[in-house]
Amino acid sequence: MDRRKFLENSALLGTGLLVGTDAFAHPKHRISPNDTIQIGVIGTGDRGGGMIRIMKNLPQFKVVACSDVLDFRLEKAMKNADSSAKAYPNYQDLLADKNVDAVLIATPLSTHHQVAIDAIKAGKHIYCEKTMTYQIDEALDLVKKAKAVDKVFMVGHQYRYMPLYFKVADVIRNGYIGDISNIYVQWNRNGDWRRPVPAPQYERAINWRMYTEYSGGLTAELHSHQIDFVNWVFDQAPKQVAGFGGVDYWKDGRETFDNVNTIMSYPNGMKLNLISLTSNAHEGYLFKFKGSKGTIELKMREGWVYYERMNKKELGMVDGVSGATKAYAEKGEGIPIKAQGGKEGWEGSHYALMDFHKAVTESTTPYSNVQTGAKAAISVRMAIDALREGGVQQWLDRYNV
Repeated sequence: MDRRKFLENSALLGTGLLVGTDAFAHPKHRISPNDTIQIGVIGTGDRGGGMIRIMKNLPQFKVVACSDVLDFRLEKAMKNADSSAKAYPNYQDLLADKNVDAVLIATPLSTHHQVAIDAIKAGKHIYCEKTMTYQIDEALDLVKKAKAVDKVFMVGHQYRYMPLYFKVADVIRNGYIGDISNIYVQWNRNGDWRRPVPAPQYERAINWRMYTEYSGGLTAELHSHQIDFVNWVFDQAPKQVAGFGGVDYWKDGRETFDNVNTIMSYPNGMKLNLISLTSNAHEGYLFKFKGSKGTIELKMREGWVYYERMNKKELGMVDGVSGATKAYAEKGEGIPIKAQGGKEGWEGSHYALMDFHKAVTESTTPYSNVQTGAKAAISVRMAIDALREGGVQQWLDRYNV
């Protein structure tokens, strides 16, 4: 489906996300769109537990199994799963459950690859949380193995599913802010980013994001969303990445950086700057696209266009886009971006799950799939290596999937 047709159908988002192609279509595995997907959740911490609660209110899904190595997390998850759901301390036992049609993988990043490989072998449809893999070769391996089977493989980059973000992508692709030379991203907070632990022995299991064995830190957990979105909007991947980071404020034994500053250079000459702090929350989350005709400022759920000074003919060409008026532009005020469609109270994860349901039941490819997930994962790993090792990381030909 082309992008404009998708946007025209955005009013249907509440009943099902109409996206994807048929690259992985296998009619013999088609399930009726009215059927409920019986899903098992592997990893029931903050993210996995949150997804269970979302699916509890989506009739298209039934959480029939949960798995976690921490018994108290598993016990909590079972309270929000289906009343007949089974608890599996070992995820291999969940994968062996014939009642499980699909799995949602929400384990620490370093384990994604192995769990996903095991799920592919078990014949399950897969929704793998971002970032898809920790290592580059793991991403390439998953692309190869996922394409060899007739199952859906989706990656949880849910930001690209938000109606506002789809609208922004459309505005950019149609040239309404001109040629973009720079994109600025920040995701700042003032807090140590730690989760409370009930006992010291659970420190690494719960706060795995603080340790390089398991996590890529702020880059993998936060910036992966924006990197994926930029790659998707421009249909490119960074050719070079450089960056600096450090543990400069939270001297508490953590290994992953408490601040990062990364620069990515794209083949079209565009630069992407990504900053994340944990000691200053001013302006919090912010996304800026700087084009020759204007700038888009994007927050989580709000966006504005600021046009450069243009003549009346140029203004007439952009008038009406996202509710823009000449008066706004002439005053230099931000024009609110309005995205039609959507459902009140829904977040990106709701729309992403609906695309997953459509992909499984109608044998289509999700918008965020194993190939786009690999492109994002490789880009993220290049940034992590640049931050940790210094120098400039290069995109290699073998990364093209």
